[in-house]
Amino acid sequence: MANDIQVLDLGDERAGVGLMDLPDGAEPEEFRDSDLFEELEAEFRKLEIDGPAAVKWNTLNPKTIDVLATRSKDLVLATRLAYGLFLEEGYGGLAVSIIILRDMAKTHWETMIPPARRERGRAGAYDWFAEKISLLVETTPPSGPELVKALICHDALVELDETLEAKFTKSSAALGPLIRALRPYAKEARTNLEAEAAKAAEPETAETSPAPASPEISKATDQLTGEKPTPTDTPKPPQAPAPQPIPNAAQPPVISTDGPPSEALQALMIAATKTATALRQQNPADPTAYQCARFALWGRVSELPPNQSGKTSLPPPQKSKLQELAALQSAGNYQSLISAAESAFVSSPFWLDAQYMLHESMSAAGDKFDAARRMVAGELAGFVQRFPDLATLSFSDGTPFADAATRDWLSGFSAGSGSAQTAEQNELDGVVSKATGLVQGGKAVDGLHLLQSYARGCPSERDWFKAQIKLADICLRFEILAPLYAQLASLRSIAVSRDLKRWEPDLIVPLYKLSWQALVHKNARQYIADAEAVSVKAEVMETLSVLDISAAAALTGKK
Repeated sequence: MANDIQVLDLGDERAGVGLMDLPDGAEPEEFRDSDLFEELEAEFRKLEIDGPAAVKWNTLNPKTIDVLATRSKDLVLATRLAYGLFLEEGYGGLAVSIIILRDMAKTHWETMIPPARRERGRAGAYDWFAEKISLLVETTPPSGPELVKALICHDALVELDETLEAKFTKSSAALGPLIRALRPYAKEARTNLEAEAAKAAEPETAETSPAPASPEISKATDQLTGEKPTPTDTPKPPQAPAPQPIPNAAQPPVISTDGPPSEALQALMIAATKTATALRQQNPADPTAYQCARFALWGRVSELPPNQSGKTSLPPPQKSKLQELAALQSAGNYQSLISAAESAFVSSPFWLDAQYMLHESMSAAGDKFDAARRMVAGELAGFVQRFPDLATLSFSDGTPFADAATRDWLSGFSAGSGSAQTAEQNELDGVVSKATGLVQGGKAVDGLHLLQSYARGCPSERDWFKAQIKLADICLRFEILAPLYAQLASLRSIAVSRDLKRWEPDLIVPLYKLSWQALVHKNARQYIADAEAVSVKAEVMETLSVLDISAAAALTGKK
């Protein structure tokens, strides 16, 4: 019976964009060299530096739809549109974008960008889309009217998956995570629709003759089946701009200094990005290529991304990219690993593990990469000295910017530090990294037990105390709140009884920072009474202000 149910019309003309032919004169392959593409690219890249809130989706989304209708059936732009429409409009926006993606694959496979010969590029775009959207679905479940829209999303996505299976010859797209994320909501919506249909078919209404299908239902059927609408139903595309002459060879970018300095700076960053790519393609060992890339990406960073207890809203590196890097590393394919690690940096500039992999693979690749390796290390040293707390942050899913091995390597870049961390600190960081991985994988008890067992075996009370602080940090980061407040209170009591404020101030600054973050947590009232919280907050802020007034100011929102 489910297959007989007509899903309500989205009532959104944008869903027809995937079926529309580009107007005469459109030059899709050349579009990526246009100023408009650079504008869209620069706006989207804010996601990787400052998080989703920094992107002007209400401007980016309409411009992207117009491009897909009139300039280029660009798969990368279409998958980014799905992310933006979901953030702006929820499941209705997501349904529009998945229908566009499905219809583009069905109708424009041979002319889509990237070209059909670049199957891996296309597969990578679909993988990015499925991975990022599945995370959003898991954290933003549909309810009420959104359930029907989630059903439309699911069914269109299944059709897209079947189409891609037939179209790809060498590669494949992993849409499974997103299909599985949507499936329970689609099932719930279908059950609700079946119940409504059964109620409508009761005997007292059975004699009513069925009315002809309305234009809205017919249009919905077109959207769901992917059939091309008739010219009268197709939204008229905006007037295409006159095609611009394409130069035979790449021209030096023009950077005007007549306008606002911010526009000149953005043009300079874009030029640096293009130059880095061109130089690296010409000679992967050219140090200037890596210098240009870091100037273009890190040069835009004026402050650390906003974070809550160390967790930012930045999306984590793609799982497919992690798998690719691991496979290349395991195979000892250092030349390809250099290229893949640099690509990972471009898509995730704060992921410091990629810098470590790049540096180590350059070391293994031989003398010809020495200059490039020193350039990478030098640029990174300057970046981490600008932002000393960078390595303590994590992505939106808890993945750290830098794992234990990377932090150990970065310790040599610390201002005034000429030596590596102590063996004890290395060991602690390694255990913390493993414990974090277990908690991320859904094994919270095992992760906490691992770190607690390490703490019990520490040879000194100082090392035990440091391990306990790390334990509290994990509890706060992953919101394991029940034991957190009692643990922090116990550690503060020890700090007072041993007069650590006087004898070991650096040891307890992290404790008081964690205490403040826990006290202002949105769920703190469930674990500590308001009156007690006021008193404890005053004590914590007083102590922290004496020990590290800049940290105290930062915690209260003062930059």
